Amino acid sequence: MEPPPLDSRIRYSGSNGTVRYVGPVDNTQGIWLGVEWDDLERGKHDGSKDGRRYFSCRYDIVGSFIRPSPSVQCGISFLRALSEKYIEQLHGVESQETVVLGSSQGAIQVEAVGLDKVRSRLSRLERLKVVSLDGTLVAYPDPQPQIRNTCSNIRHPNA
Repeated sequence: MEPPPLDSRIRYSGSNGTVRYVGPVDNTQGIWLGVEWDDLERGKHDGSKDGRRYFSCRYDIVGSFIRPSPSVQCGISFLRALSEKYIEQLHGVESQETVVLGSSQGAIQVEAVGLDKVRSRLSRLERLKVVSLDGTLVAYPDPQPQIRNTCSNIRHPNA
């Protein structure tokens, strides 16, 4: 498995971070990723191990080393995240779906009909004005002309 490049955005075990180091760590075997975590409580150190600095972090205890693995999710482009979040497969005109409401943890379920109309409207990226891409792991922008041609009406992105 190819490790992610430096400064890549990643998600691992539910936490987001940035790869600050890729390489060996003294007195260990194999390749390690030095990660600066977004969550100030996630890390264990500042990028140093046994007196040697491998990478730097903005705060003292937001860094840690992890192994490259399939569990490390790499960041995606803005347009890919937008498409994955707002374009869903249609379920069919007559479909009836069970929807779990908000933060009810499955306690409140309702039957919904006609959700394909909503899906169809949201899938027209050129018409969206406000979007939220929280938790989608946006790591880099697409070329500006491609963004402009795909979703030029977005005025309030929340990435």
